[in-house]
Amino acid sequence: MKELSLLGPEAPFYIGLKLLKLGNQEGAIAALLSVHGGAAPVVQQNRLKTLIPLLLDTKQTETALTVLENTGNNSGYTKQTWYRSLLTEVRFAKGQYQNILDMQKGVDASELTQKELALGLFSRLAMDPKNQKNLDGVTAFFLTGPATELTRDLFTTIRQAPNIFLSQTISDAVRGRLFILDRSYGDALYYFKQALRRNRYLFEAYPDLLSDLGKAYQYSGVAKEGIKLFLDWESTIRSNQSTQALITNNDKNEIRFKLLFFAGRMARQVRIFSDALNYFYRALPLAPDPQQRDACIWYILDSTLEADPNLFPSTLETLIPIWSAPSYFDDLLDKICTNFTTEHNWTGLLKIFKIIYQKADSPVQARYAYILARAITEGYLPLNKELNFLGLPAGVNRSETAKAFYTIAFETDKASLYYRSLAAAFLGTQIRLIPETEDVQEITKGAQHIDESTLIAYLTGFFNWGCADIALPYVLEYKDQLTTEEIRRLAQLFGNQKRWGDQIQLISRALFSKPDYTATKTDYELLYPLPFRDLMEPLATQHTIPIEIFYGLVRTESAFIPDINSNAGAKGLTQLMLATAQDAAWRIKREGGPDFTIKDSKDLEDPETNLYIGAWYLSYLIKRTGSPLLALASYNGGMTRVRNWRASQASLAEDIFLETIPVTETREYSRKVLAAAAVYGYLYFNLSMEKVFADIFPVQQSPLEDR
Repeated sequence: MKELSLLGPEAPFYIGLKLLKLGNQEGAIAALLSVHGGAAPVVQQNRLKTLIPLLLDTKQTETALTVLENTGNNSGYTKQTWYRSLLTEVRFAKGQYQNILDMQKGVDASELTQKELALGLFSRLAMDPKNQKNLDGVTAFFLTGPATELTRDLFTTIRQAPNIFLSQTISDAVRGRLFILDRSYGDALYYFKQALRRNRYLFEAYPDLLSDLGKAYQYSGVAKEGIKLFLDWESTIRSNQSTQALITNNDKNEIRFKLLFFAGRMARQVRIFSDALNYFYRALPLAPDPQQRDACIWYILDSTLEADPNLFPSTLETLIPIWSAPSYFDDLLDKICTNFTTEHNWTGLLKIFKIIYQKADSPVQARYAYILARAITEGYLPLNKELNFLGLPAGVNRSETAKAFYTIAFETDKASLYYRSLAAAFLGTQIRLIPETEDVQEITKGAQHIDESTLIAYLTGFFNWGCADIALPYVLEYKDQLTTEEIRRLAQLFGNQKRWGDQIQLISRALFSKPDYTATKTDYELLYPLPFRDLMEPLATQHTIPIEIFYGLVRTESAFIPDINSNAGAKGLTQLMLATAQDAAWRIKREGGPDFTIKDSKDLEDPETNLYIGAWYLSYLIKRTGSPLLALASYNGGMTRVRNWRASQASLAEDIFLETIPVTETREYSRKVLAAAAVYGYLYFNLSMEKVFADIFPVQQSPLEDR
């Protein structure tokens, strides 16, 4: 492997990563070991972050320590967090516990990683196993906060350490938490019951453990057993009949909150909503922090919605003054919006909107405003004093009233492009997606400084050495230290390698996720690329489907990744199921079209095959349903189901019908495709975004005041 360095000091690093991706762990280790000191610091750093775990996994701890120490002796790495963390792992594996504690002396706890903190606690326990303080520290680490993959990793580490022994009770409690992480609730409950039998007070001392016990009972099919246990437990604590003081200083009200809250969740699970609401209301004043109070409010609202939707508005009005994070309730507000629209309960919808107006998160507010505007336009909602809360003058007509609601949907900050475009078509206005000036905006640098020229050279090296397929995580690691031009350059490199999905992810996560960033036309073109144009435009023309919708569909389905698979088994650019593709191929051949032989899903990775069949199938659905919108909904949810849904809402205009589709995935899919189609029409096909929607929903072809 030494010959690799002749290609350049950093070549073995990229080749090692490629070998690792191919499953050649031994070759990867050899290549990474051959990287010499001439490599740039950022390459050395990432080489060690990849190499050391590999050496530990293969029990080459001595080699790992030698590599780290040799590298540290010849650089300024020893004071950097990532280096100290790797060295801590290696020294723990070698049983060098005192060395770890010496390394952590004088270092503020806030500067240590979670793994370093844990290994420091483990080291103290290994050196003094009978020290209760040390045992309590390790116990608190495992039983406080949510269990994560790091919890699993460190539990394996401590069990393999020869000088550390956890009690069976604590081990069972941790095993239960890890089964909760895996959503194996029956297994979790088994281990929790073992721990509970030995030491109930452990669950009182660590309320997060008590929460996991509640989840285990809720989802393992024995909720009624859990309800009795939790209510009896709460009664004992409330009446001060506990036989032993809580073993930490946790407020008893927090324990009571957990017990009542999860008793409510269990009652809700078995659909005893009256009992669930009773327990939630009893828990609410005991909530220890705003986050848990919001969770309790969420369950009260959801249980009310399930028990009696007519009580939802008054319950919401009572509780909205005390919620903390409006976005936490978006799903519930979305759910009630769908329910009320389906039931044509426009008055109820208006009541909800009046309550959440200027209090809910903007996407939800925009949805309500648009649907109410349409209900007013179509005459579903009568004009009355209930509409005066917007400050409209007395006697205002239907068009002006509707216009006020369309304006809210259009102007609401951060509302989705879907609702903004729909509202714009009615208002006779245009969305300016691209700012008039395209000044380059710099992204704030991260705290860790790496020379920019070295960093960009390191990241572009992935493309120079044929590693574009593994580059995205490495690029995203440094996204906050890159300028906008560097992010665009890297995105274009992904596109040049035909990795448009990675290009979309990079632009979305590095630029569009910034709350104060104004995107340029270049950014939108990178976020909505135009690959396969030589195939897609002729196919759209041949099958009479709008090219912008075709692009919106392919981007939404696959992000232009030809070999992508879905969990359901859909394959390729247009995400075709094998049976659907085979049936479509047979029909295409019968109609005199090309002969596509689809033996297995691998055949659907071919872009030409997949796009042709996908275009034909979309055209087929448009013809059968008579509508691009219904075709898109059918593409995701199935034509029979969509026809049944549409038949039950035949009186509604199509854009309002979309809001009644009962399957959230299908409803959101249709919006995503249409919003993407609007952007494609705007960027590439000389269409305004609102014109794209007006073509799909003919009722919007003229502004509001013209009707």
